[in-house]
Amino acid sequence: MRTLGLGLTLVALLWLVERDGDVASIVPDRATPPGQAECPAGTGPSMVRLPEGFCIDTTEVTRGQYAAWLGAEPSLEGQPSACAANDDYTPTCAFDGASARENQPVVCVDWCDARAFCEAAGKRLCGGVEDGESYPFADYADPAVSEWQAACTSGGAHSYTYGDELDTEICRGADAETAATWGFADVGSFPGCQSPEAAYAGVFDLSGHAAEWDNSCDGEGADANCRIRGGSFEHNEHGLRCAMGERLHWPRMRTVVSVGFRCCAD
Repeated sequence: MRTLGLGLTLVALLWLVERDGDVASIVPDRATPPGQAECPAGTGPSMVRLPEGFCIDTTEVTRGQYAAWLGAEPSLEGQPSACAANDDYTPTCAFDGASARENQPVVCVDWCDARAFCEAAGKRLCGGVEDGESYPFADYADPAVSEWQAACTSGGAHSYTYGDELDTEICRGADAETAATWGFADVGSFPGCQSPEAAYAGVFDLSGHAAEWDNSCDGEGADANCRIRGGSFEHNEHGLRCAMGERLHWPRMRTVVSVGFRCCAD
């Protein structure tokens, strides 16, 4: 049985902002480097390959993409032992199947749900740069170790996904000036919320919007804490830094209204 982390009031749960977004029109047309395989295509967001050699989803996984996977009735068999108690992949809140908000990030999923979706898509949760597997819990802020950190910092070049100085107008954080710009929007709605470096561009909302599960946990059990990356629309300046995360982690089976995920691949 999973529990819901209550980061918002019931009113806020229902108040999720809609906003038009066309990811395809703002993702750079970047060719696959010579000698490297194409990134996986199909289920979930499109991917780009970064200089470290791995592929990463251009956006968070959306409600519509997740609903389509659930509609195929994925098996609960074959999960790792840490996820043995995971008896339902359905999000615990902010989800009604074929939603009018189908292009917004799916949230209220636990680490096991995220892992299962990525595996079914021929991908995996973002992990270690060296092998894509779970990386040491203490090394989350090292771009040479963490795939997610490498993507967010452009290989260690920047503090925020878009540069070194906070700009509250670029990504979706808690410092929005009006209530109408608070909450979730369609993925890819913030074209400036990506790297200024051409080799890392095209990966959106690593700072803010929905926080994201990462494949780095402090143990193998269901109650082990797993890293949450990037902050969300609930976080302000400090919480939107790529290196923010020392104390941002949740038990593997916890679901939270501001936490979703994206996938990586070899």
